[in-house]
Amino acid sequence: MQSKLNLILNDFVALFFPNTCIGCRGSLPNGVQHICPTCQYDLPKTNNYKEDVPHIRQKLVGSIPFNHMLAYLHFQKKGIVQHVLHALKYNHKEDVGVLLGRWYGHDLLLGGFQNEFDMIVPVPLHVSKQRKRGYNQSEAFANGLSEVLKMEVCNGITRVTASETQTRKSRVERQENVSTVFKAENSLLLKDKRVLLVDDVITTGATLLACGNVLQEVGIKALSFGVIAATN
Repeated sequence: MQSKLNLILNDFVALFFPNTCIGCRGSLPNGVQHICPTCQYDLPKTNNYKEDVPHIRQKLVGSIPFNHMLAYLHFQKKGIVQHVLHALKYNHKEDVGVLLGRWYGHDLLLGGFQNEFDMIVPVPLHVSKQRKRGYNQSEAFANGLSEVLKMEVCNGITRVTASETQTRKSRVERQENVSTVFKAENSLLLKDKRVLLVDDVITTGATLLACGNVLQEVGIKALSFGVIAATN
């Protein structure tokens, strides 16, 4: 009886305060969170865990030794992925990052990547920005991946200075902006481990490169990258 009353109450609340999809702004079916089934189906997956997508891998080729450059989605301005990432970063939708991590984790599991890494390391936020936002969107994505791939998330890097925003900076300016802002923590935990370093978006690769250099300095065994989305 109580569960039936709860369903009626939920339907009544949804009538006036509908749960909407962050992709298309349409109403969400009961039991579905954040992204409707149609938008989930329409997500522009790169599928580069199956076959190489040259423009993604080439963002970091020649700059640092790495095993895999994995990107879940293609990013396009004003597209569904931009809406999703905006909600994750600026609308207090931490669960969106976890959800995307779970979805991508299942793809990687089917692709045979469950034994490619020993731990997942999220790109950190500066403590002031994380305090303001309340969470780290890259760590949320890492937690979703961790649930499916059954591996540890290690906050092995800290951001020691709050760098300027990367928006509108050139490739060289982005690299200079983040070249000295990270340091390794938990060096003993990281040493000789195969690390999957994850972030929300790769544009020029400057942030991933800076963090990757820090990880390699502490003696990790192998480095791979994983992001929610990659720009063209």
